[in-house]
Amino acid sequence: MNNKEILKAWCDSHPEIPLFLQYDWMQIVAKPEQWDVAIVGTDSEVQAFLPYFKKRKLQFEIITVPPLTPYMGPWIHYPEGQKEATRLSFEKKMMEQLIAQLPKTDKFTQYFHPEITNWLPFYWNGFEQSTRYTYIIDDLSDADVLYQNLQGNIRREITKAQKVLTITECENVKILHNLKLKDFAVKRQEINYSEAYFSNIYKKLKAKDACKAWLASDAKGNPIASLLLVWDDESAYYLAGAVDPKNKNTGAMSLLMWTAILFSSSVSNAFNFEGSMIEPVERFFRSFGAKQTPYFEIRKTDSKLLKFL
Repeated sequence: MNNKEILKAWCDSHPEIPLFLQYDWMQIVAKPEQWDVAIVGTDSEVQAFLPYFKKRKLQFEIITVPPLTPYMGPWIHYPEGQKEATRLSFEKKMMEQLIAQLPKTDKFTQYFHPEITNWLPFYWNGFEQSTRYTYIIDDLSDADVLYQNLQGNIRREITKAQKVLTITECENVKILHNLKLKDFAVKRQEINYSEAYFSNIYKKLKAKDACKAWLASDAKGNPIASLLLVWDDESAYYLAGAVDPKNKNTGAMSLLMWTAILFSSSVSNAFNFEGSMIEPVERFFRSFGAKQTPYFEIRKTDSKLLKFL
């Protein structure tokens, strides 16, 4: 078997692997020629793997993350009963072997899953790191506790929105994409993926019962906001959301986020907001009582021209 086939078989038998590192996710978000995976181990016993996505930008070939993929990085299968020193030694060995398998490119940038707390082997191999932050609710078991942990302004927005908006499941994420286009147009920004790309992610994950979308509508049935949630066995993730720029003060996103959090308790153990380094967005996520959690942006530029630019 080639590395992709090995990864598929391993993911099929290990549901604890985070969604964005899985074979099925990479098949959804990337063309077959755009991605590959470094693997340490054998067909029957994978010790570590690192999927990567390649693309060309101008004349440069880079390894980066596909659109709508918040985390990648290495996954390591640790033997049971390891002492801390042994565990770190094993981790170093696995990461070094994965790094050695990466193809030569002009630039490498990945955001590591928050479970990865050690990047020293990458540092020793010439990589650089920046710390980013997400927000995670790691216990969804008690709805009353979750509600009490909300900041007062979020509770007020939820109450306000419940009086004037209707929340329904959304079977067509084209509505969400169009709302996002409106929002980005106001910000004079561009989305780095198409409606077809977005809809394909929804369609494929829906078939696996690994996503759900909601729509907030006003009394006339007009779409005000929408949100897409995805999940694996360990965590649910806020993947995408948008509100009509003309209706930002309706509390729609607070109500949608609260709806997604409550639902997540039925399918997973935690809720990951995926974080943001944008101050107003960070403030919004933090208001839901989630724990600030660091994760790594790992990068390396080998091209002298790209370094200069």
